[in-house]
Amino acid sequence: MLTARSTPLPEVLAALPIFPLPNVVLLPGMVLPLNVFEPRYLQLVDHALNEGQHIGVPLLRPRGERTAERRPAFEPVFGLGKLVFHLRLPDGRRLIRLEGLGRVQLVRELPMTNLFRQVEVAALPEPPVFDKSSLLLLRSQIERLARLSGDDGDALGSLLALPDPRILLYALTAFLPSLELLGGHDVASAAARRELVDLQQQSLAAETPEDRLGFLVDRTATLLRRLGDGTEASILLN
Repeated sequence: MLTARSTPLPEVLAALPIFPLPNVVLLPGMVLPLNVFEPRYLQLVDHALNEGQHIGVPLLRPRGERTAERRPAFEPVFGLGKLVFHLRLPDGRRLIRLEGLGRVQLVRELPMTNLFRQVEVAALPEPPVFDKSSLLLLRSQIERLARLSGDDGDALGSLLALPDPRILLYALTAFLPSLELLGGHDVASAAARRELVDLQQQSLAAETPEDRLGFLVDRTATLLRRLGDGTEASILLN
């Protein structure tokens, strides 16, 4: 997550290059591999290599929504990534990896001066999680989901060893699509698949850690009911 040491310089936040994607939410701590081949994004990668290696990855809004400038619209809260791997291939493509550093919020989009888009953003804070009772409930629900998750159970259960509750919340957010599929979520249509990504975006964009925690408690409780675990939350808190 963004700290005083990892937050980019103000000039980077004032003109951040962005790589909007339709089906990806870049979460803090996540490593995102990308195969870059479009000219605008090849130019973006060169720019990032020369200007601090930071790239924003906003989630494109669905149904072809457009900005006032007729550009594809994207979610205003999105992940800030740092270029941690870059390989130039003989055919001109680039293989890159971005590490999610934290969240930023759109202030305004800048006029186009390159092939790629740039925005002014504000870094979003990550205060501690203070709601210990809800955190205890969530940890109990993760433990129960891990027992019901088959081969994914060990990976899900490993989240309980994460020492920082803020990291736990983002790690669980990364698991949401897999858990929803386990709970019987239908992915037959593009709209249904989009719903899985929207859940991650809703968690990322939560205004406070407590809002994110409440959202995840509700989602995991719903999943447990779908999977036939009817334990009441009140019992877990006694």
